Amino acid sequence: MSTDSRTTADSRQTILSQIRVLVAQLHRSARTVERKTGITNAQLFLLRQLGEVDGLSINDLAARARTSQSTASIVAKRLAVAGLVARAQSTADGRSTILSLTPAGRRMLRKAPPPPAQSLFDGIDALTDAEARALAKALRPLIRKLHLESEQPTVLFEE
Repeated sequence: MSTDSRTTADSRQTILSQIRVLVAQLHRSARTVERKTGITNAQLFLLRQLGEVDGLSINDLAARARTSQSTASIVAKRLAVAGLVARAQSTADGRSTILSLTPAGRRMLRKAPPPPAQSLFDGIDALTDAEARALAKALRPLIRKLHLESEQPTVLFEE
């Protein structure tokens, strides 16, 4: 095997190892959240967003979670059904729904561990601009080879 071939094989192995470490840690953390709280990582992450800024619209919540409006709406409905979030029609715009934490939602936040999604967001936000551009550029071909370009991203670990 030539040096170039060995370097390429080592690089591919390193990529797989790094993806495995990332996915395994996110998976373990998400299961811990579910076991300790009874809600999903995505639900806890959105709950935390409301804990930081109460009274968000679905669109504002989606922007803070870096996800689609429809995904934020679905997760918010689950939180409302669980009694952790209250939904109210906006007084400024009757077409908009405003979300607020309920007392049960506040209690949940006090006892819950940090959601794994937050660690991932924090890690991505800590990258330099050059590192972020390089990572985005490096992931594009993998997403394309896996035929995932048309996938609509959801909040992590939410069905």
